[in-house]
Formats: sequence, C-alpha cells, structure tokens
Amino acid sequence: MKNIHQQIHYLIDKDIATQKCLKQGIINVRALARKIIQENGLGYSTDAVISALRRYDMDHVTLGDSAEAKKMFGKMAVSIKDGVARVVLREKAFNEICADYVGEKQLKNNLRITRAKETLTLVISEKELEKKLSLFDKSDVLNVTKGLCELRLHFPKEAGEMKGIFACVANELALRDTNIEEMMYSVPDLLIYVKEDDVINAHKSLMELKK
Repeated sequence: MKNIHQQIHYLIDKDIATQKCLKQGIINVRALARKIIQENGLGYSTDAVISALRRYDMDHVTLGDSAEAKKMFGKMAVSIKDGVARVVLREKAFNEICADYVGEKQLKNNLRITRAKETLTLVISEKELEKKLSLFDKSDVLNVTKGLCELRLHFPKEAGEMKGIFACVANELALRDTNIEEMMYSVPDLLIYVKEDDVINAHKSLMELKK
C-alpha cells in the first residue's frame, strides 16, 4: 500500500501542467492540495497533502526555457504534411520490403519505416495505401490508422546532443491535450504524427516553443 507521499507524487507525475506550475512557484499549494483530495477521494488532511507536495522532486521537471533550449527551438523549422496513414506489420513482412526495394520499388517513395523486434511500422501517404498494402499478406497487417498528419521538426545537428529537447516537445503537446500517435527521430529531424483534428493545436504548441 502506498504511503501519502508516494500517492501524491504519483498523481503529480501524471500532470505535466501542475509540475511546471510547482517548479515555477506560481500555484496556490493549499488550493492544489484541496483539489487533489476532492478529485481523488482521499482521506488525508490538507496539511498532510501540502507536506507531500513540498517534498515533490522538481529536478526532473523541464521548463524548456534555458538559453540553450531557446536557441535550439528558435532555429527549429516546422512543416506539416496531411493525408498520412500508419501501418503496423508483423516483423516477417520485412522480407517483402527488401524484395520490393531491389525489384519494383513500389514502397520506396514516400515511405517512413521503423523496425522493432516483432513488428514493423510504415508511415505512407493515404493515396498510396491500398497499392502498398497489396504487397503484403493480409495476415501480416496488424493495424492501419488513417487520418494522420506529419509534423516535421528540423533542428540544428547539435540538438541531438542536448538533453530534454524531445521531452520538452512531448510535454508541450500534452499540455494542449494532443496525443502523439507515432514519433520517429533521424538527426536532425523529429517526425511527429498526430490525428488531423489535433494538428492545429499541435502546430500552435510548437510555435510557442519556437518563440
């Protein structure tokens, strides 16, 4: 059973906005304690929760406002591509991909690919979805997600050596309630895939970082 500190810290770990406000000292801690008690039906006193909040470790909370981070985000270029689909395949479908690359090359254009131990993820244009799916055995196709947009973040090459850049991007998108459907990183580009309904909020969030 979790003690009060573990329970309160667990709740704060799931709330990025609250973490940032605590880090900057711009939140009423007593009001926050009352809110946590009420929303989670806790039997602790307000003072006990305040004590737990004050013991929360802030060292891992990134504000993204260091001089180095600002410089990197200031140089970041953002482009958007809509009409994107994601296909998850069984890993053995990699044989068909290799054969196509040395053969008809139907997959080669407009393709992003990542390979895990048991699966492959392809990101392709929806216009070419059926054509490219026809290259694979239907039993190897595990999931198809349509209606995605690609946000391409182009950074200076040295961004790959800086800690917290990509965590900061993910945090900002989470603050706007935007779910990342897929993410791929290839220096100096970070490719983020979100649902088409979320792309406007995602772009606004990224522009805030750029400023």
